[in-house]
Amino acid sequence: MTSPVAPSVSATPQGNLAPIFISHGSPMLVARQTTPAFDFFARDLGNQFDGARALLIISAHWQTATPTISTAARPETIHDFYGFPKPLYDLHYDVAGDPALASEIASLIGAATDAARGLDHGAWMPLIIARPGADIPVFQLSMLAHGSPADHYELGKKLRGLRDLGVLVIGSGAMTHNLRALDRNEGPIDPWAQEFTNWMLGKLATRDIDALLDYRAQAPHAAMAHPEDDHLMPFYVALGAADEGFMPETLHDSFEFGNLAMTALRFYDPQSATAAA
Repeated sequence: MTSPVAPSVSATPQGNLAPIFISHGSPMLVARQTTPAFDFFARDLGNQFDGARALLIISAHWQTATPTISTAARPETIHDFYGFPKPLYDLHYDVAGDPALASEIASLIGAATDAARGLDHGAWMPLIIARPGADIPVFQLSMLAHGSPADHYELGKKLRGLRDLGVLVIGSGAMTHNLRALDRNEGPIDPWAQEFTNWMLGKLATRDIDALLDYRAQAPHAAMAHPEDDHLMPFYVALGAADEGFMPETLHDSFEFGNLAMTALRFYDPQSATAAA
């Protein structure tokens, strides 16, 4: 059993700061600006960050053998995607890091540090829409290469005390992610994608953690929804970071390209919110 992080002497309580999971979608989300998911990012997501001292993002696009936290003072914008329109490669999210805080957290959870790592598109792309003023420091925690849902859930448990440091934990991946199955004509939602998403949300509503960790065997259409596991693993980190008494809140629920679920969730603890008030 992994122990939650104990607040350090520099802790600054910042209210509930409940962990969040977002489906970051395609880089084209920035360019299209016509979908319900873009509206959610632009109008609502950034409000969830209010009061945070810093954002710690676990993206599907950074995996290492051991947990690693980025400690760059001015993280570069990494354009880690291919074949998209040139204007997307001209975008830069000019945000500060927080090397001291990031290093403190790395020490608390036993993670390595990387002072050269920038922000991949799983981190900067949602933020450039949701928080264009870049007014909150950002750093990333890597996922575990080849780690299981249980491994990432345990990693998330190590982050439970970060709320007391004023740090908001954000998992950035995808509720469904099968790029070969995308419908570029934007037809009706594929039943398999809806059924998989409904199963995940249903198990989350009853806080059936064991079933969620065993999604590969139990969820309908699991292999179709996720031919590879990487984009669902940030969900488990955010889930693990939630307090034991969490209540799931669906912040957004839509689909793009027929089966790309853009689900966003908050793992909210009513008791923590009451105490903070």
